[in-house]
Amino acid sequence: MSMTTLRRNAWWVLPELAALALVAVLGLVAAPAGLDDALAARVAAILTESSPAEHHAHGHDVAAEDTVMCTAETMGTEPATATRIEDVRVVYAYFMCAAGEPGQPWDFAARISGPVVVELGEPPVVRIAQAGLGYRDRVTAMLPDQYEDWAFSGFRDKELPTALQRRYLDEVAGA
Repeated sequence: MSMTTLRRNAWWVLPELAALALVAVLGLVAAPAGLDDALAARVAAILTESSPAEHHAHGHDVAAEDTVMCTAETMGTEPATATRIEDVRVVYAYFMCAAGEPGQPWDFAARISGPVVVELGEPPVVRIAQAGLGYRDRVTAMLPDQYEDWAFSGFRDKELPTALQRRYLDEVAGA
């Protein structure tokens, strides 16, 4: 086979190499998003499973018979370079919880939202800034500087609170 024939028949190698490189780069970029989603689900589960006393300590009036539902969005982690959930010690997130007894409309549900710091130990430790005078200072004291703007601007993914409201309407208000 001559060199000209080889070059003519091997033209497809460049697009395949480019596609392979693109898949590798997308895999690296998508991995943290997968980790962020897994951590957000873990934070939401930890908040959902908190006792009524723990919810009350965080400023969320919840009765023992109430159904609690939470959602969360990961802002960051400690260490920031973690690539596996097992490597994460602390999750910085924005959350929203709603609670109510069966049949209670959304408008009357107990709701709380804001930044949260969750230490993923056994048991996990949840830190939520107490509402009221000095709230902004308490939030900035518990978060790294790079998450402070996010902490006061709410969910970046606006579908998350909407999905929580739909779940509440289906599972609690409609019960």
